Amino acid sequence: MRQVYNWENNTIHFKDKNENVFHMQLRGRITIVTGDSATGKTLLCSRLNSVKHDRNINAQRYKADNVFILNEDNIDKLKSQRNKLIIIDRAEILLDDDMVLYINEDPGNRYLIFARKPIGIEATPNHFAEMQFVDGEIILHFEFDVEGWC
Repeated sequence: MRQVYNWENNTIHFKDKNENVFHMQLRGRITIVTGDSATGKTLLCSRLNSVKHDRNINAQRYKADNVFILNEDNIDKLKSQRNKLIIIDRAEILLDDDMVLYINEDPGNRYLIFARKPIGIEATPNHFAEMQFVDGEIILHFEFDVEGWC
């Protein structure tokens, strides 16, 4: 079984049951994805949830035990996560100021944050991306890659 998220090279790579291929190179500790509706943000969360909760071991090709998908039901568990990729959909709705501060100071996890408006996460423009469908894969497109912007 292959990990959906590779910590060493900071990538998400898997194919879902509908043959959608997700291949995303994240940047640094925090990657923020913006964009319009229907670009794949919630689809990614839904498909990763399916991988995480698939009880049919024989059919499962991937594992996602190093991924934590934050939602309304588990928001109280954010601060107990260690060495995880934490994915937050609709961050502007879920996160309060205390949680944003925690994320900004958390050295032990990485974050993929989907937000439609600024929420106070400390990241340079190099860490903002949009999801795109390119050559049969759903990828992240970063508009900026300026040297010196961490």
